[in-house]
Amino acid sequence: MISYADVDTLDDERRAQVARLFERADSLHDLPDDLGTVEAWDELIEDCERVGFPHLVASARISQCTILVKGGLAAEALEVFVALMRTISRYGDLIAPSNVALHLNSVGTTAMTLVDDPRVPLERITRLIDLVEQEMRRRGVDVTGAYVARAAVAAAAGDAEATLSWIDRWRAESGEGWRADDGGVIQMEIPLIARFDVDRAADTLEQRLRALGIDPFAFDAGTPDRLSDLKLVALLGFLRVRQGRRVEATVIGDALVAAVGADVLAREAVASYVIPVLEERPEPAGVVVDHVLAESALDGTDWEAIAAVARHRILLDPAGEEGALLRALAQEGAQQHDRRGTTRVHERELEELWWAGLPEARRPAVVDDPEVWGDPEARAELILAAGWFERTGLVRSDDPPISLKYRYQALLGETMELLSAESASEAEALADRLRTRAGELRCATSLFLVPLLHGLRAGQAGDIATLVASYRRSQEELLRGAAWVVDEIRAMGERFFATVVEQAVASPDVSWDQIDRLIGDETEVRAVTRAPLAPLSLVQAEIAAHRGDVERLRTELGELGDCLLDEADQLDREAIGLEMVRLVARYSPGFATSVAAQVLLEGDAEQIRAATTWMAWLHPEDEATTDRFAQVLASVDDDVTSLGVVPGWVVLEVVARTGRDPRPVVDALLADVDGGTASDLGLLAASGAALLATAPQDPRGPELRERALTIARGLDARDGGTRATAWVGERWYRGDAAFVPGAARP
Repeated sequence: MISYADVDTLDDERRAQVARLFERADSLHDLPDDLGTVEAWDELIEDCERVGFPHLVASARISQCTILVKGGLAAEALEVFVALMRTISRYGDLIAPSNVALHLNSVGTTAMTLVDDPRVPLERITRLIDLVEQEMRRRGVDVTGAYVARAAVAAAAGDAEATLSWIDRWRAESGEGWRADDGGVIQMEIPLIARFDVDRAADTLEQRLRALGIDPFAFDAGTPDRLSDLKLVALLGFLRVRQGRRVEATVIGDALVAAVGADVLAREAVASYVIPVLEERPEPAGVVVDHVLAESALDGTDWEAIAAVARHRILLDPAGEEGALLRALAQEGAQQHDRRGTTRVHERELEELWWAGLPEARRPAVVDDPEVWGDPEARAELILAAGWFERTGLVRSDDPPISLKYRYQALLGETMELLSAESASEAEALADRLRTRAGELRCATSLFLVPLLHGLRAGQAGDIATLVASYRRSQEELLRGAAWVVDEIRAMGERFFATVVEQAVASPDVSWDQIDRLIGDETEVRAVTRAPLAPLSLVQAEIAAHRGDVERLRTELGELGDCLLDEADQLDREAIGLEMVRLVARYSPGFATSVAAQVLLEGDAEQIRAATTWMAWLHPEDEATTDRFAQVLASVDDDVTSLGVVPGWVVLEVVARTGRDPRPVVDALLADVDGGTASDLGLLAASGAALLATAPQDPRGPELRERALTIARGLDARDGGTRATAWVGERWYRGDAAFVPGAARP
């Protein structure tokens, strides 16, 4: 076993082992407070035990306990503290003495939290305190923390005499870390006294505030201890309410709001103190109330905060459902605490303080429905739906109400299933259900993501009209609440914009008015989200290339180049470069070559394969480029679908120049696009021509030719010209009368 005191004397290998353990511990402190981090601490503990370094085992147990307490897992936190005691009991001599004292004295704050959960028996907490105090005395450690813990248990049991007696012993001991002038200690001491003697608590707190130089009527928000100080001042205001000195309490509340604002009070002050203090100020009180509803598990353990919220809502809306539901929840929570301690101290507080002056309680029928009220998440959603959702408007899925976090996670998981829906009707039904559910939860991310994924799934199936309509619905959600959509998911949608427009331009089923509205809406969206503007120039270049407007194409590409310079850190320049090559290759081979050459220099492996393919297509007379293409194709085992983002027809033409049989290439390329859609016009036409030339007996040749002809004529009808039919005919079906502009359909 390794003693903390001997670390510096270890040999190099063992000192390095211990150093790595400390480094891991430091990194774990940066992780979120969740069960995954608790498990990570478990792994570190196992490694520390293998090495034989109990000092860090004890510290890890304290960290686990803190996370579990914050997460409302009091019973689990108690078990971890028991494990900590086993470590200290066996190996305390090998742990830094200062850490042993700190760990043992943390029983005070731990017990304060454990008694807040009525599911943890007071007897178990008392047994833990007994163990800790025994170890404290054995090691000669300050025992104040044990007295604090015993006072908390006595208060939870409604034993006034024992509570005040333990507080007196706590003060007399006044060990290090438990000084009477420490703000955190005062916050623990005064509420215990106030449960049984409000006047004594108020007098004691006034003395403490004077000693600290805090003026509750002129709160100074500029001091280093302002957050601790405001908790104490709010507590004094609450005691004034309980003493019947409401005018004084309101003055204190006004001073706090003026000094730090309602948002800071909501985050930092104890809600069950500050809400009553602000009772005459419903607007700032409402900020605190809604923060409580978002941060509470709504399971009754924080019954005082819920009672404060219930009172606020009932005063504003005496007949409202929200106040009645919250009142019932607070009542149940107080009853659970009383049953555990065989007392009526908690319910008596409800009657004498929280429900004083309110109309007679109305018990909603749903409270007696075990399927709803007995389900913690269903109950929480019912309560939030009674008012909080409407007041809040929209909710971020990465910052949901704590009581419903798993429902938000489940909603996002279901939303992703849209991409795998087997049929259009199944996708439509699922999207409708998810939209409704997202609306119920006010989940801005899902309200945006549902139409986005529904549209992408439709686009994969060739339903471009639904793709466009759905993408526009996702744009509407961004315009309504972009700030509430998770950034990463919003950015994912932004990346699809150019592809959606490309698909729309290539589809005869989408009108130019629809395309113009799509681009106009995206312009508004990006003005709100500050997303890159380069895709807006790219889609204008897409339209110019489609229409054969070379002058406009040149202008749009110039603007796109400017955007690439301004937004370089936000964009994949090489990916956009390949799009530029696609758009200009037919009109300006020289410019396309220069862009492709740049991609060859700076692109990733896939982009280099795509650029090599383009170079071979742009320069059919250059054997070197063809050879390089052959090498690239061989490097991916002749998989023509692994050449990167290159139109299938370009790949087919380049492969054909190498003298290979085009049929396997056609098979692979068509399979890769699931048979092809309107945006695959070139691939359909090239594949049909290749099969007609090399395998006239293959029925797909005429079928693909017919599909290409139908799409081309549809585009010409929409565009008011003959460009699509002429391009397909001239490139792949020369001499085919059906592709002659103005030819009658056979």
